[in-house]
Amino acid sequence: MLKIQNSLTKEKEALKPIIPGEIKMYVCGPTVYDEPHIGHLRSAYVFEVVRRYLKFSGFKVNFVRNVTDVDDKIIEKARTAGPKDLNAAVREVSLKYFDLYKNDLKRMGIQDPDFEPKATEYIPQMIALIGELIEKGHAYAAGGDVYFNVATFGNYGEVSHQRIDQMLEEACVETGVLKKSPLDFALWKSGKEDEPTWVSPWGKGRPGWHIECSAMSLSYFGGGFDIHGGGRDLIFPHHENENAQSRCATGKPFVNLWMHHGLITTNGQKMSKSLKNFVTLSRLLEDDPAFGDEILKLTFLGTHYTAPLDYTSERLKMDRQVWKRFMDFFESARNCEKNGAKIAVKSVTEIHHSFREAMDNDFNTPEVLTKMHALINEAHRSGDAIAMVTAAAAIRNFGSEIFGIVFDQNIQATSLKPEIEAAIHQRALARKNKDFNAADDIRNRLLSERNIELRDLPDGRTTWRVKL
Repeated sequence: MLKIQNSLTKEKEALKPIIPGEIKMYVCGPTVYDEPHIGHLRSAYVFEVVRRYLKFSGFKVNFVRNVTDVDDKIIEKARTAGPKDLNAAVREVSLKYFDLYKNDLKRMGIQDPDFEPKATEYIPQMIALIGELIEKGHAYAAGGDVYFNVATFGNYGEVSHQRIDQMLEEACVETGVLKKSPLDFALWKSGKEDEPTWVSPWGKGRPGWHIECSAMSLSYFGGGFDIHGGGRDLIFPHHENENAQSRCATGKPFVNLWMHHGLITTNGQKMSKSLKNFVTLSRLLEDDPAFGDEILKLTFLGTHYTAPLDYTSERLKMDRQVWKRFMDFFESARNCEKNGAKIAVKSVTEIHHSFREAMDNDFNTPEVLTKMHALINEAHRSGDAIAMVTAAAAIRNFGSEIFGIVFDQNIQATSLKPEIEAAIHQRALARKNKDFNAADDIRNRLLSERNIELRDLPDGRTTWRVKL
């Protein structure tokens, strides 16, 4: 049974879907104001692995990841260029950095969510939700702004495990703000003359950050859902406030399980734009265009998702060696299969069961990698060709399906990755158009000309490998 660390209870809990066999999962996506770095990619990859494993375990997964495309940081970024039309500049900034984010996810093999709402597309729903909170006595208008009244929600602090008196001691009192309490937070902000604004019952303005996710998740799921994910830096105030306003608006529990991943540091410091210590995928691929994305996945998998990950040059060297070890092993397995060794299918099933035991324990990917290395060691020690090809098959299939890693690449195949991925895309279009002859031609050409085998998975994805 799959157990997940619930930030709300601080305990591992069995996953019990609201609707049997179906998982509704919402993850806070990027605020698109600058180039994405590997901290953003870790978040996307963590929940990609979660989604893949849930599907592998037989669940239907409805996955939503939002995009914050209007925000103080986006507006400030747009303003620095001194544009004549700030509204247009804000749209350009958000679109530019959203495209960069999506491009990085594509290069990492991370699939699109089922639904990817942008905040600016849900302003009417946010206004309606704010109105509902005012009507129920949980929010109040003040000078063109609207604030959530924290005092009306007795469970405030339940997500971040903080007491009201502690938060009040640490809260900053903002001058010129008409809040009843320093803890009250903005649901609607009155607009400044040149900034993006929308018409509301409280005057022109724009939504606060926290109300965005509540409106979008409630619009898609219509109430409580199974998993809400994000980074640990979102627990307070974002997820605390999101939980409070959602529960007060609906009168029902908001989320069953809160999942939070650790952040990435660089030499012990938080990776951030302000410290200029961030690492981008583009930079990694400059140094290692062949395997940089796959090595980064191993880096992410090698630390449990709940823990912080310190990214250093030493760590990168170590993970390159790990990747080389997999490459060397699969080269040996290819030679064994060419010499006639056959895969022991029953043993592959048993190995996958062992991998699943680790994944069922709160997605323990470091333990899965440890088991994979143990398999490689055992196969080498035995000198048994069948053990070699069997271990390779088990690692390859699980790694491809759950981790999105093509383990058994070689240098020649990796140099062809763009060509292979383009061919897979063209084949998918042909199948969508029911041109199955063209789809078969693409598959056969890859095999005959490039020695690349394609594998169609039950969820509609296609993976590839070098033919053994």
